[in-house]
Amino acid sequence: DTNKITNLVSSISPFSPGLTYMILSAISFCMMTVFVKLAGESLSTVQIVFVRGVITLLFTGLLIFREKINPFGNNKKLLIMRGVSGTIALFLVYESIKRFPLSEATVIQYLFPIFTALIAALIISEPLSKNIFGAILVGLFGVYTVLGFPFLIDTVEININNIIIAITGSFLTGLSYVLVRQSTKVNEHPLVVMFYFPLFTVPFCIPLLFSNWANPSSKEWGFLLLVGVCTQLGQFFLTHGYKELPAAKAAPLSYVQVPFAMIMGTIFFDEVISLNFIIGSLLVLFSIFLVISNRSEIK
Repeated sequence: DTNKITNLVSSISPFSPGLTYMILSAISFCMMTVFVKLAGESLSTVQIVFVRGVITLLFTGLLIFREKINPFGNNKKLLIMRGVSGTIALFLVYESIKRFPLSEATVIQYLFPIFTALIAALIISEPLSKNIFGAILVGLFGVYTVLGFPFLIDTVEININNIIIAITGSFLTGLSYVLVRQSTKVNEHPLVVMFYFPLFTVPFCIPLLFSNWANPSSKEWGFLLLVGVCTQLGQFFLTHGYKELPAAKAAPLSYVQVPFAMIMGTIFFDEVISLNFIIGSLLVLFSIFLVISNRSEIK
């Protein structure tokens, strides 16, 4: 029961329920990336995505069954597009987490609100101001700064394929969010929209598993299960956070995942936080706030 959960959160947290939910969501998603990176040290991205997909499929399917909802919805083309774009985005985002330091991968991924605003303007004609174009340039320059000014400074080694994977993953995340919004605007139930994600992820992974499967150890199975658990917790807290707070206030709170990723990267992977990273992260966050202030973000 939502009211009971909110009352419980209020009783144990010094912050408002909405703020607490958003912070818990950011922590959950941050821990998800930690376990993705830990699992990815010995397992393929396909395995990680597959296990997460199975957990999400079972969890969402049970909720749909309990609520007696038609799991396939009415706007199937739109839902299929959401499922396909979300699946590809997930592969690319998880692969970028494996290839980049955790903090850098998180910053690049958080370009998605900028891409969301741009895609929404192109696809569904949402307003796009000059400030949004400025935010896009600031955000991309922020990522360039985080990466240490590759090509400009000869000592910085950069893998173009890794950058393409990370930025494409962020772009497709933005596209997926636009499709989620469109689906809910045509009255598709949120659980149905969620259901279409693993509905494509799991079958897509199965043929790839034959050539990419490695028997996980008990510790690795633990990492895989925790990826799924942290994902579900993150979604749960995020949903309740948006119920308690206006979207314009809730959205910026999601970006506390960036400093969390810095901390977790230092603790778990001995990552070093450079001045370039701090300055670049601030530029990316500033660009995101520009997007939100112009009301072009997904609400």
